[in-house]
Amino acid sequence: MKRRNIGLEIGAVLLLSGSLAGAQSAAPPVDQAYLQQQSNQLYSAIEQAVKSAGGDLNQQHLHLVFAFSTGHFAKDPLMAEAAREVASNVAAAHLVSGDQLSGYAWEMNVWPHKGSALNPLTVGVDRSAMRASFQDLWPRSPQAGSNGGHDTEAVISQLTDRLKGKQDAVIVLLTNSAASVAGTRDQRTLGENSAPYRAALANWTRVRTSNTTGASVQLGVMPDRPERTFDAVIVVPKAFNGAALGSNRTALLSEQVQAPVRSGLPWWLWVVAAAVLTALALLLIRMRNNRPAVTGSADSQSMGPPVRTPKGGSAWKLKVGDRSFQVNDVKPGEVLCVLCGPGYPVGSSAGQYVVLNAPELPSLKLLTVTREKQGLKLTPESDAALGGDLPAVLPLRNAEYRARLSGRASRQNLPPKPYQSEIVLTLES
Repeated sequence: MKRRNIGLEIGAVLLLSGSLAGAQSAAPPVDQAYLQQQSNQLYSAIEQAVKSAGGDLNQQHLHLVFAFSTGHFAKDPLMAEAAREVASNVAAAHLVSGDQLSGYAWEMNVWPHKGSALNPLTVGVDRSAMRASFQDLWPRSPQAGSNGGHDTEAVISQLTDRLKGKQDAVIVLLTNSAASVAGTRDQRTLGENSAPYRAALANWTRVRTSNTTGASVQLGVMPDRPERTFDAVIVVPKAFNGAALGSNRTALLSEQVQAPVRSGLPWWLWVVAAAVLTALALLLIRMRNNRPAVTGSADSQSMGPPVRTPKGGSAWKLKVGDRSFQVNDVKPGEVLCVLCGPGYPVGSSAGQYVVLNAPELPSLKLLTVTREKQGLKLTPESDAALGGDLPAVLPLRNAEYRARLSGRASRQNLPPKPYQSEIVLTLES
């Protein structure tokens, strides 16, 4: 019976793996390095537009507003993904703590996509966490019942009205063409001579460099297809006036934790990957005998007599999840590692970050492990609570500790979801 159950579990793992492989093949193959170049070009144009409006982004805060025309998303998913990637790159590379970021969707009018409920998102110091958050801002599908088409003048009128009095805002429309196009014969575009559009331009400036489409910047989709481009339309206040930064933007960016390189996979693929890894872990656990572990303090009787630290100073190692860290390489007061929930964006080089294979945990930074003179200190993050009857500082001794993390994870348009999970930390010399 046990062999049969294990066989069923292996089948489930393979099924999940197949789902992940199929999902990966469906992802649009964007060129990350090339789109980073396009992002730099766009930000340079934004900087120049603000400078022409009397502002200085190196000295002032910014509310960056991206608006995506979605009528072409279904027909051209590669261009849609390229636009999202460019927006993500600009925000990740240039926004600092205290800046704001918004995302809108539009076709003939602005329409309420799922991420619009997050507007505006205030940027914090942790840039990797920021990048994970603002992925939810971008629209990923056309409007329900879409007939295609988009009205550039209409969206400029509507967004400038929503941002009335916000002199620190810069609007960037990302579209397959800056020229307005009706989706059907019955649709009519607003036009540049309309009263709402002309009223908008009384207080805002639309930056034009293309006489053909009305774009501010033309951006490429793929390096080997120069004819494949999309347009960016930049709209700035007549007089830009952002709050003063505490230091210049360049210095602030260098002080903050830089976002790791993204893999280019949608967020839901990480969920599938976490499920595969969790299933494999459960399978391995059932196929071997678990050794007894300490619950709570290292003084627990299940440990037996404590092992003393050998004289002369031992080389201590902390094992957690699938990672291990050399404790002696870190000075007292410095961070040894940071524990995160599944899906937290650590990129290809995880560094100090440990992504836990516990699907019940939220995709957040949860626990920071800091080196102290007498051992290791555990500090909860993201409003998490730490349990397990652990000592204030884990002493440097051969021991296995079990910490219980619990909390309530916020969800968009839903009540917070409670979570609880046990984490095993092993110290070895």
